[in-house]
Amino acid sequence: MAVPASVPEWLRPVGLPVHRMPSAQALQRLKAGNERYCKQRAGEGAPPGDAAPAQFPFALVVGCLEPGAAAEEFFAERPGAILCLRTAGPSLGADAVAGIEYAVLVQNVAVVLVLAHRGCAAVETARVARQAGVALPGSLDGWVRSAAAGTPPPTSADPGRGGLVPRPVAALVPVAAAGGQAAPPTAGEPVEAHVRALRADLRRADSLLTLTRSGKVKIAGGVLDRDSGAIDFLPDEPDPFDLADEPAAVVRPDPTRYGS
Repeated sequence: MAVPASVPEWLRPVGLPVHRMPSAQALQRLKAGNERYCKQRAGEGAPPGDAAPAQFPFALVVGCLEPGAAAEEFFAERPGAILCLRTAGPSLGADAVAGIEYAVLVQNVAVVLVLAHRGCAAVETARVARQAGVALPGSLDGWVRSAAAGTPPPTSADPGRGGLVPRPVAALVPVAAAGGQAAPPTAGEPVEAHVRALRADLRRADSLLTLTRSGKVKIAGGVLDRDSGAIDFLPDEPDPFDLADEPAAVVRPDPTRYGS
């Protein structure tokens, strides 16, 4: 059940605009910023401009803690315009979700980008551990479930079929209409499947539901190529549970600009 997406006013930074940046504009700004960064990195774009800190952030990037996997620099933005939260994978433990809720509900960011990267050792480690059904010590066991969100769990015997079949995983291992046989996972891009799974989890979060369904906040996904710095943004398609008849968010102008 969705809870009101609000916090006490005394939690908010002084001077924070009442209305957040339109979410579609915020996502487009991230995309344009990454294109600008790639051109600058290749020596084709204009050098960075004003380096004065932004007054307020407009976006949150949830990325991996591996070196070079998530940073403001990938978007050629002023310092402070983008918040970064880094975990292994990334993954969505309690502290990570609290950080996301803080960015959205307190700082009024308009877009949350779940950013994984190609060749991620953390996702591969979690994937192997999940498929092997290995129990890990401490908090690592819970981490595996989130860091391998796009990976099927271990196979189990099915007495109805007399063999080993994968347990169903939403959107990753769909059951074929004919014969009921489990289809194979999406080939070639386990990291993208991981991003899609985490994006869906955040879109379902009770604390963010009213904002994501109304379109006031976008939960986006992307996969980073660390060699080039280019980000492949996932299509901004809705998840099946999104409300088709949800009215569009009313955007009111505000004199204070985020990220500026």
